[in-house]
Amino acid sequence: MTREEIEGFMKSQIAAALNQDPEDIDEETNFLKIGISSVQALKIINRTRKHLQVDISPVALFEYKTITEFASYLHESLLQGEAVE
Repeated sequence: MTREEIEGFMKSQIAAALNQDPEDIDEETNFLKIGISSVQALKIINRTRKHLQVDISPVALFEYKTITEFASYLHESLLQGEAVE
Protein backbone atom coordinates (compact mmCIF):
# COMPACT_ATOMS: atom_id res chain seq x y z
CA MET A 1 0.00 0.00 0.00
CA THR A 2 1.36 3.42 -0.93
CA ARG A 3 1.69 6.35 1.44
CA GLU A 4 -1.01 8.13 -0.56
CA GLU A 5 -3.38 5.19 -0.15
CA ILE A 6 -2.72 5.16 3.59
CA GLU A 7 -3.39 8.92 3.71
CA GLY A 8 -6.63 8.43 1.80
CA PHE A 9 -7.74 5.68 4.18
CA MET A 10 -6.91 7.81 7.21
CA LYS A 11 -8.74 10.83 5.76
CA SER A 12 -11.82 8.71 5.07
CA GLN A 13 -11.80 7.33 8.62
CA ILE A 14 -11.37 10.76 10.20
CA ALA A 15 -14.02 12.28 7.93
CA ALA A 16 -16.46 9.52 8.87
CA ALA A 17 -15.79 10.07 12.58
CA LEU A 18 -16.39 13.81 12.19
CA ASN A 19 -19.29 13.54 9.70
CA GLN A 20 -17.32 15.46 7.07
CA ASP A 21 -16.19 14.84 3.51
CA PRO A 22 -12.67 13.42 3.17
CA GLU A 23 -11.82 16.35 0.86
CA ASP A 24 -12.48 18.70 3.79
CA ILE A 25 -9.81 17.04 5.95
CA ASP A 26 -6.35 18.66 5.69
CA GLU A 27 -3.64 16.02 5.94
CA GLU A 28 -1.19 18.62 7.28
CA THR A 29 -3.36 19.69 10.24
CA ASN A 30 -2.65 18.35 13.72
CA PHE A 31 -5.10 15.61 14.74
CA LEU A 32 -6.16 17.59 17.81
CA LYS A 33 -6.92 20.67 15.69
CA ILE A 34 -8.96 18.53 13.31
CA GLY A 35 -11.12 17.70 16.32
CA ILE A 36 -10.39 14.03 16.91
CA SER A 37 -11.18 12.88 20.45
CA SER A 38 -9.16 10.18 22.16
CA VAL A 39 -12.05 7.71 21.76
CA GLN A 40 -12.30 8.49 18.03
CA ALA A 41 -8.51 8.17 17.73
CA LEU A 42 -8.61 4.68 19.24
CA LYS A 43 -11.36 3.63 16.83
CA ILE A 44 -9.37 4.97 13.89
CA ILE A 45 -6.24 3.15 15.09
CA ASN A 46 -8.20 -0.10 15.38
CA ARG A 47 -9.67 0.25 11.88
CA THR A 48 -6.25 1.11 10.46
CA ARG A 49 -4.71 -1.84 12.29
CA LYS A 50 -7.25 -4.20 10.71
CA HIS A 51 -7.05 -2.60 7.25
CA LEU A 52 -3.24 -2.74 7.07
CA GLN A 53 -2.94 -5.93 9.14
CA VAL A 54 -0.28 -4.42 11.39
CA ASP A 55 0.06 -3.79 15.09
CA ILE A 56 -0.09 -0.06 15.80
CA SER A 57 0.38 1.47 19.21
CA PRO A 58 -2.36 4.05 19.96
CA VAL A 59 0.41 6.36 21.18
CA ALA A 60 1.72 6.59 17.59
CA LEU A 61 -1.20 8.79 16.62
CA PHE A 62 0.06 11.38 19.08
CA GLU A 63 3.74 10.96 18.15
CA TYR A 64 2.99 11.50 14.46
CA LYS A 65 0.60 14.41 14.73
CA THR A 66 -0.71 14.79 11.17
CA ILE A 67 -2.15 12.41 8.61
CA THR A 68 0.92 12.94 6.42
CA GLU A 69 3.36 12.15 9.25
CA PHE A 70 1.35 9.15 10.41
CA ALA A 71 0.96 7.75 6.88
CA SER A 72 4.70 8.16 6.21
CA TYR A 73 5.50 6.37 9.45
CA LEU A 74 3.15 3.48 8.60
CA HIS A 75 4.36 3.26 5.00
CA GLU A 76 8.04 3.12 6.00
CA SER A 77 7.30 0.49 8.62
CA LEU A 78 5.33 -1.62 6.14
CA LEU A 79 8.16 -1.38 3.59
CA GLN A 80 10.61 -2.60 6.20
CA GLY A 81 8.26 -5.44 7.14
CA GLU A 82 8.20 -4.38 10.76
CA ALA A 83 5.43 -4.62 13.30
CA VAL A 84 4.39 -1.04 13.87
CA GLU A 85 4.61 -0.08 17.53
